[in-house]
Amino acid sequence: MKVSSDKLLLIACLVWAAAGFNVLRMGLHAYSAYITALNILGSMAVFTVFQLFIFGKLVRKHTARINS
Repeated sequence: MKVSSDKLLLIACLVWAAAGFNVLRMGLHAYSAYITALNILGSMAVFTVFQLFIFGKLVRKHTARINS
């Protein structure tokens, strides 16, 4: 079965979006009792580091592999 790279990227996007939504949903449920300005800033810092150094690299690597 052949799947074009565009469709494969779309499938990957939908899977990651569903996973991200579930993580966000669970995180908001667990985090609701601890909302303070300091915790929000800390969460934003952790998310930024994760995006820049882990998830961003993974996306570029896997996108290049799918397109080749």
